[in-house]
Amino acid sequence: MGTRVWDCSEDGKIEYVSLNPEFLQGALNVLRGGFFPHESASVAVDLAKHPDAMTDLEDLSIGAAKDGVSVVAIEKSTKKVVGVAFNKLQVKNDPGEESFYDKHAKSCKHPASRGLIKFMMDVDATVDLFEQCNINCLLEVMFLAILPEFRKRGIGKKLCEISMRVAKSLNDGENVKQAVEIGKSLPLEPVPQIVSALFTSPTSQKIGRALKWEIVARSSYEEHFHEGRSYASVLGKDNPCTTLEFTRI
Repeated sequence: MGTRVWDCSEDGKIEYVSLNPEFLQGALNVLRGGFFPHESASVAVDLAKHPDAMTDLEDLSIGAAKDGVSVVAIEKSTKKVVGVAFNKLQVKNDPGEESFYDKHAKSCKHPASRGLIKFMMDVDATVDLFEQCNINCLLEVMFLAILPEFRKRGIGKKLCEISMRVAKSLNDGENVKQAVEIGKSLPLEPVPQIVSALFTSPTSQKIGRALKWEIVARSSYEEHFHEGRSYASVLGKDNPCTTLEFTRI
């Protein structure tokens, strides 16, 4: 399967494609440069100060990418990855079954990465989207990252839009999954019925408003702690909460 091109920016400089083996390392580099040092929960746990913690979350991202539904933004002139949505197909677990996040939290080498995954799990647990939406599979925009020098160009919003299109294509029976393991093909199933995300900053929450996603939960940073320090004490009053949001496809 060749590279699936989903869209191009109006000026023709940025192309949006399915994440494939060629672009996997570049996508991980975007996490290092654009997510770990800047994303709210990562800042709250000092993630970027700990190489082992970043490696843990790169492993988590690779695990998600193996589902074949992640997308990247590429600068056409250089073939450089400048943005990524690491997306994960989450399926409803049987009682007592370990979740994707449970498994990765146990393998984390550093408290900062375990703390970030715990934060994600705690917010996800505030609402059971499987029950609320009567579904058995969702596409989660797990990590949305843009290199700092490419921000304010609508790339994050476009990556979310493309993620919705990926989910819609699968729901319509078109297998658009792109393996990140060379020579591997992926089956159509499982197929998501909704797209969800934790939007952790006012900037990402604006994407949710622009795309008309539904907010199902708000979680104050006063309620989340890492090593005895609240997230709110690090992030300040201008970033008061994270939101759990979704859209039907």
